[in-house]
Formats: sequence, structure tokens, C-alpha cells
Amino acid sequence: MLQKVYNYLKSSPLEHNRKLLAVMLCTVIILALVPRIAGVILNGNDFYHNDGVEYRDIAEQISKGNGFSVTFYRWYEAVPDVKEPLRIDYSRPPLLPLLGAALYFLPCDWDTAARATVVLLSAVCILLVFFLGREVFSNNTVGFLAAVIYAFYPYSIYHSLFWSSENLFLIFFCSSWIFLIRAARNGFNWKFSALCGGFLALATMTRPQGAVIFILLGIIAAYCFLKNLRKNKEFCRKIFVGTLVFGLTALLVFLPWMIRNWHHCGIPSPFSFYGAYSFAQASSDVSYVTYKYVDTPQYKEKSDAAWDEFHKEKTDLLKEKKAFSLIEADPYWRQWAWEYIRENPGKMAFIVKSRVLHCFRAAPNAAAVPGAVVVILRIYFVILLALILCGLWYSRNNPAALSLLIPPLGALILAVPFLMILRYRYPFFAPFAAILAAYGFYELCRRIFREKGVRQGE
Repeated sequence: MLQKVYNYLKSSPLEHNRKLLAVMLCTVIILALVPRIAGVILNGNDFYHNDGVEYRDIAEQISKGNGFSVTFYRWYEAVPDVKEPLRIDYSRPPLLPLLGAALYFLPCDWDTAARATVVLLSAVCILLVFFLGREVFSNNTVGFLAAVIYAFYPYSIYHSLFWSSENLFLIFFCSSWIFLIRAARNGFNWKFSALCGGFLALATMTRPQGAVIFILLGIIAAYCFLKNLRKNKEFCRKIFVGTLVFGLTALLVFLPWMIRNWHHCGIPSPFSFYGAYSFAQASSDVSYVTYKYVDTPQYKEKSDAAWDEFHKEKTDLLKEKKAFSLIEADPYWRQWAWEYIRENPGKMAFIVKSRVLHCFRAAPNAAAVPGAVVVILRIYFVILLALILCGLWYSRNNPAALSLLIPPLGALILAVPFLMILRYRYPFFAPFAAILAAYGFYELCRRIFREKGVRQGE
């Protein structure tokens, strides 16, 4: 079987036959969409799990001309005695609600349109992984193998079953990485730099976690600039211009949302204002109990009790302080987070350690899913990790391939101050892991059977 795979890879039909490549990619996408379509159809109300109800509500208000607003109070908000029927939303980034608002103008039921959109987004994700894999290694075969691995990656299927922002983020994020690699390979070409900055800004306006990638890329650019300042001034000029164009384009994309935030709350932030609450929840007994009991039968009982106690206490305090909007509540969430960190250093050390380890977790809570599923997922991830390590080893001299480590590093950094669940890891890990694993598989086949062929020839 492996010999046949090698013979196929050796003949490189995907490198020279564009029609065959298109047919095979379409076949993979069609096969990959089967479980996704079935899941979306059978998912019922769970389709709005993971904040989908909020995104749908905001989208509906936009379509009615009410702007970014919500009609209900969230679990982390204090509720006044007289509820407001419509309130400005500060929690969610804008792009998924804008996409949802556009669906209200289609001549069909919104729920049907949303489910079809989710399936379409997942198909685009598979294509983007192919394009990125091909870009990194200049090889259609590696790109195709990456698309196959990603298409059937368990969490890529799971996150294609909900009205949530993961796949939309992934599309913009992978697009930005394609243009980042092109920019670096073409002397920080201003056009590619601009496209990279624009797509990364769009990704950040889909999920604010994208902001950490701006920081990491800025640090890398500054390091390269300073390292070459004396010996290669032309290179420094190019990286300065490319970085400037990258930043200005991102700023231009952010600008409408910044103006909106400035208008409503006096803060020209390009992000949503959910971070302080997330920081407080991540620095509390909610996180401590979650990680302490995560793989035990007591998990749900203990974590639910900690969750309810934490939010009741905090929302009661917010009500006393009359902090009914997220903007008014932000200073208090930050204050409570820092108080917990100062007063519970031992617990915080445990939380941070557990949260970082959670980034490398192969399966969800073992007590919450069937044991067979946990075993299968762990076997799958052991094999995937082995292929990723092979891919990294064989591509250790390829800067474009090594750049694929930056997004997982960003997820790891985010895990220290904020919550880390596998849903947050997925778009920072899945496409890049699939590409490295594909290259590892490709090189293993090529090298193993090349050696076998040499020995047989002898």
C-alpha cells in the first residue's frame, strides 16, 4: 500500500496536471462535506452553541437598522430592575454578525441560509489550507495532502457544525499567512504586505485573539531590522516599508470599528471589550476547579457550582455599583482578576500550568465523552504529532515552514492570561499542523522508498 502511495507521489501527477488536481481537490471537499452537512442538519438547536445565539441576535438587530445591539442580558452582566429592551453590544467582534446580517436579506429562511453558509465556509477552509500548503513548500502534492489531513481533522469537522466564528477567522488568517510568505519572498513587496495586514486585521475583527499575531510579527520584524541595520541597509529599508504598509493597511481596515467604539464609549479600540471579563474568569476559582476536576466524574457538578457562585457574586456587586454595561464593568473585572492573582499565588500557578498543558491536549474532558472516543483521538494525535515533528525536521531550513510555528506560539501565549479551551486553539493550530504533517508524510514516503529503491538496485 505504501509502495503504491510512494509511486504515486514520485510520478508527481498533481504538479503537472491541473485538471487532475482540481478533480481530486473537489473529490476531497465533497467527501469532507458529507459529515459536515449531516451534522449541520441533525444539530438542531445545538447549531447555536458556542455564542451562536448572541451572534444571531446581533445580526438580526443590524439587519433591522439597530446597529450592533442585543435584546438580552448575558450571564456576566448585571441586570437592572427595569430591563432595557435593546442594548449596545460591546462583547462581540463585528464580522460574523455582519455576515449574519447579510443573510437576512436572502429570499430564504435565515436558519437555512446560516447552515448553508457554515458548510460553505468549511469548504473554503479546506481550499485555503491547500493554497497555504502549496505556498509554503511550492508543491501541489504537499498542499493536497495538507487539505486531506485538515478536511478530516476531527476538530475541523466539529467546528463546522455551529454558527460560530472559528472557520471565518481561519479563512482570513490563512489568507494573511499566504501573503505574509509572498511578501517575505519578494523583498517585502508592498502589495503583498498590504494584503497580509488587511487579512490579518479582518481575522482580528472576527476573533480578537488575532491581536497577538500582530505583536509577534512586530517583534520579529523589529529583530530582523535591528540585526541587519549595519550590514544590509537595503534589506532594512524594505522591511521598514513592508512593515509600515502592513500596519497602515491593518489600521485602515480597523478604522470603521474604531470610530464606532469611539462614538459609543469614547475608546477608539479596534477590539471588542470582552477581554477584562475573560481575564477575570480565567483568574478565579472557576478556572481552578475546572482544571482540578477536568477528567473526573465530579467535573460537571464542581465546575457548574463554581461557575454559578462566581457569576452570582460578581453580577450582584456590579448591580450595587450600577455597572450595567460591559464598559462600566470592565474596571471591576480587571480589579477582581488582579486581586485573585495576588491573594492566590498557589492556585494561579496551578491554573497557568494547567492552561498551558491544555494547549497540547489531544482530547476533550475524558469524563464527558465515551472512553473509546478519547482513545481514538489520542491515537490519532500521537500519529499526527509524529508526522508534524518529521515535517519540522525535514523543513528546518525553510523559513516559510518555520513561520507556521508562530500561530501555535500565539495560542500558547494567550493561554497564560486568558481561558484556554480546545475551541480557541483550533484555528491557530489545525491548518498549520495539517501542512507540517503533510510534508512529514510526503518526505517520509519519498525518503523511505527512495532508499528501498537504491538497495534493490544494488
